[in-house]
Amino acid sequence: MKTLINYLFAALFFCNALVGFAQKKKQLPKHEKEALQFVFDGNDKLLKGNVLEGEKSYRKAIAKDPNNGKAKYNLGYSYYKTKSFQEAVQRNKQAAELAKNKAEKHIAYHNLGNSYLQMQKPDEAIEAYKNALRNNPMDDETRYNLAVAKQAKKQQDQQNKDQNKDQKNSKDNKDGKDKQDKKDQDKKDDNKDNKDNKDEKNKDKGDKEEDKKDKEEEGDDADKDKEDNAKDEKDKNGDKGDEKDDKGKQPKPAKGKLSPEQVKSLLEAMENQEKKVQDKMNAQKVRGPKIKSDKDW
Repeated sequence: MKTLINYLFAALFFCNALVGFAQKKKQLPKHEKEALQFVFDGNDKLLKGNVLEGEKSYRKAIAKDPNNGKAKYNLGYSYYKTKSFQEAVQRNKQAAELAKNKAEKHIAYHNLGNSYLQMQKPDEAIEAYKNALRNNPMDDETRYNLAVAKQAKKQQDQQNKDQNKDQKNSKDNKDGKDKQDKKDQDKKDDNKDNKDNKDEKNKDKGDKEEDKKDKEEEGDDADKDKEDNAKDEKDKNGDKGDEKDDKGKQPKPAKGKLSPEQVKSLLEAMENQEKKVQDKMNAQKVRGPKIKSDKDW
């Protein structure tokens, strides 16, 4: 920041000289004289360290004479001291536009560059310092501040470049992650589809095996029904045969046992034999004893 005290002394000298010159040549308008008086009061308060009171005086000066460039410049400086840099920029721009000579323009642009530099706007600061040097190429302080602004711009550009690189890497990583996630999801979906297809095939196979088993069971049931029918038919035919045997012939006796008919036949044979023996004995009794022959046996 251009030394305010130097400028204030210059402003005071200019104002005093202006008032004296005006008194000699012509009388200044009342509002301009009142504005100059407020500028003097603000400078005095600012030199004593009372920035806020000095700011009030400058505001009153601008209210009296809006075209008073010195009041706007000094108000811009008071804003700069209170770190209200945006307001300082506005007032220094106005001061540069209202400046009457190169010296005043140089000071306004110099302080404008300082305000931009505090706002971390190196591009605007560089342009303001260049305008200040156009009005006073010999000012080393402005030249130094211009170099500082260029270095700040270089650092800011590098930071932006690094930030863009980080953002690009982050975006690439995110895109890569999204692609990988999509790939994993597709793979997961494929595996799910394959599993579903496999489950469907297993289900179809199971259904076929179940159908085959049902058919086999149906076949077994049919065979069993046939066997049962055949058995029933056989049993039926067997019953008929037994009935026929009962009607046509006597049943054969079990092995080792005599049938009632055999027992009856044996009894009858025994009776007949006994009768023959009895008849033979009776016949011998009738004929008498046998006569002995002459031949000796």
